[in-house]
Amino acid sequence: MLDHALGRPSPGLKRLQILFFSIVACVYRILRTSSDANPRVKLFRFINKRWANSPPWKIVFGTLTLAWLCKNLFLILGLNAPEPLARMYTRSFYRGTYVFTALDAGFFTAMSIKPKWLRDICSVLFSIFYLVFPDTADEKVRKFRAHPTVDLMRVSWNKSLNPYMRLITAPERARITVAKEIVLPRPSPPSITSFPDRELGAITARLFYDGTPAELKKCNELILSFPGGGFVAMGPLCHEDYMSQWAKRTKLPILSIDYGKAPEFPYPYAIEECFDAYRTVMESNGAVLGMQRNDPIKIIVVGDSAGGNIATGVVIRCLETYEMTIRPPNGLVLVYPCLSFDMSCWMPSDSLKLMRAESHHNLSLKSFTESKSSMRKNSPLTPQEAPRKIDVLHDKVDRRESWYHRYNPFRKSSEMKRQQRNGPSIPSHLSMTSRMSYFTDRILAPEFMRAMGLLYLGTSPLPIDLASDYYLSPVMAPDDILARFPKTFLLCGEKDPLIDDTVVFAGRLRENKIKARKEWDKIQRRVGRNGGVKTHIFSRPPDTMVRVKVLEGISHGLFQMSALVPEARHAAGIVGEWFLEILKDENGLGDVGYGDDLTEFLGATTDSGVSDLELNGNNDHQSLQQQDWGPYYPAHGVPQHPKQPHIKLGGKAAQPGILVDSMHTSKGMPSPSNGSNSNVVKFNVEPEPSRTDAVVDGLKKVIPILDEVDERKLLERRRTEIGSTLGL
Repeated sequence: MLDHALGRPSPGLKRLQILFFSIVACVYRILRTSSDANPRVKLFRFINKRWANSPPWKIVFGTLTLAWLCKNLFLILGLNAPEPLARMYTRSFYRGTYVFTALDAGFFTAMSIKPKWLRDICSVLFSIFYLVFPDTADEKVRKFRAHPTVDLMRVSWNKSLNPYMRLITAPERARITVAKEIVLPRPSPPSITSFPDRELGAITARLFYDGTPAELKKCNELILSFPGGGFVAMGPLCHEDYMSQWAKRTKLPILSIDYGKAPEFPYPYAIEECFDAYRTVMESNGAVLGMQRNDPIKIIVVGDSAGGNIATGVVIRCLETYEMTIRPPNGLVLVYPCLSFDMSCWMPSDSLKLMRAESHHNLSLKSFTESKSSMRKNSPLTPQEAPRKIDVLHDKVDRRESWYHRYNPFRKSSEMKRQQRNGPSIPSHLSMTSRMSYFTDRILAPEFMRAMGLLYLGTSPLPIDLASDYYLSPVMAPDDILARFPKTFLLCGEKDPLIDDTVVFAGRLRENKIKARKEWDKIQRRVGRNGGVKTHIFSRPPDTMVRVKVLEGISHGLFQMSALVPEARHAAGIVGEWFLEILKDENGLGDVGYGDDLTEFLGATTDSGVSDLELNGNNDHQSLQQQDWGPYYPAHGVPQHPKQPHIKLGGKAAQPGILVDSMHTSKGMPSPSNGSNSNVVKFNVEPEPSRTDAVVDGLKKVIPILDEVDERKLLERRRTEIGSTLGL
């Protein structure tokens, strides 16, 4: 118990603990006199007098003490097994996992007790027992996790809803004036849904705000949160501790969506519901929340764990929705997100290259990249030793030895330790993914991840394509989509099984934004100083659009440990500062183009195809129709990425009587059907032009829209879309 509470479990500390309590148990016999048979110590004399008439207790106590010594005999003799996770986490985070494991064991033990009030009490009492016996708690949790059920996962992740737990953690929740449940209507016209036969009701959410209703009316900034919980549990109340701190710190309204959980609401219900919530807030300009400003609302989308997957899916849906124009959020903040459903063991070489490239932009990734490329001598699976503690605010770590190791006469020399740590390098093709490297994680167990995936995807109405569905695994999103992402900040722990998702996604974002910036510079040189759009998402410096912060020695679920881990409060404070930084950006995204076509970049074009743009200082109208600006500038109305299955082409829309018959119009908007049924909306696909005319240096040249490789890819995607439309 003591070594777990100190955050550094070790055989030496356990040995000292056993010997100490054994000596205390024997003091009674050692210090007693022969005359009156009373101990000389006042405390033991009081105990002996009180229990004088019940001598059997002494026998029972002595027997239990002897049994305890026999049970730990190998530990006392130094023949025990090593502690596998003794140096994997920082002291404070391991202490948090110790408490969470005890709580899980207690709640698992009491989950079958009825009625509820008795179950709530017993859950806390059993947890206290397991705090005293952490090894028993580990064994209990391991057995329960071997065959997880929906109820088991919800008991584990919803334990903060226990009334006594909420009472204990009350000091961590900031006092704010508004913390209430609200209901959001579905947007109109309705979004396309994958559940045409299910009645889509209103969206429930929780609003956090530290201000008066009059102040809320004047707000035009909002934090839209999609809370995590493995897609199966944890509503906004489970995240109230740090969300209330955000509301107190930023003075901004925070709207947390209580989306439908699996298996009752499988994939992609949560993404579609959260997208509808985003549309409702954006299209009403915040009026559904009580905001009354006339200027456009600024929204930052944030999600943790599974909520990060949903938040990224909502942004992608905004960027690739062609049936209407939906402005993406001003920023995206992801906290230890789940961005891939790939459970493979070996790290792909492309992902490893992205990680190495990203480490050059972020010094906090140094320890993480080293663990990918090196291993301990003769111990390939031993995780890299974490520091004792970290300073989240200043990016400093403490690697000093503890007093026990410093004064232990049997400890290994520093030279021997260095030789043990410095092992051979790992070949790049043998680097393991974080899901495999940290499969022994004390928070995110592999059994829970497998069960989570099956529950979320098992009853989905769509065919699951793990290899290409980028709503399911956003790390596989097309390049042109990633290039148009808003400012994205990511935070994750170094020992998190999902750390690969964070680093690879950040690397792909940065890589595509760098390429898009080069194309933007090329366009500016071609168009000239007097033409074109001056502010665009591609014009931003890539290093300012992507930021990653990795916390060394930290794993998953940090924000749920704010009452136990100081680093959790510091990290939540950093995320709050990110919100303010994104919203204070002078070049806010409200007036920034995202454009799917060249007309957005080159000026308004008339029906005859002539632009009012002045090219290179000339006053003559120049023909600037679709030209070869590169893969990030697709032709007008032609998407460069494949249609996703949850955007159904032949299915029913959410509103009764509305059918989606095809895909897009030439302008990205539906055109009325010529048939007799006025409730049917048809989308006409405009034929793709292959060449256009351009004037360069006074000469009229024929320039292809895309180069040969990109044109071939585009044609293949178009065939797939048209084939899906015709039901082929």
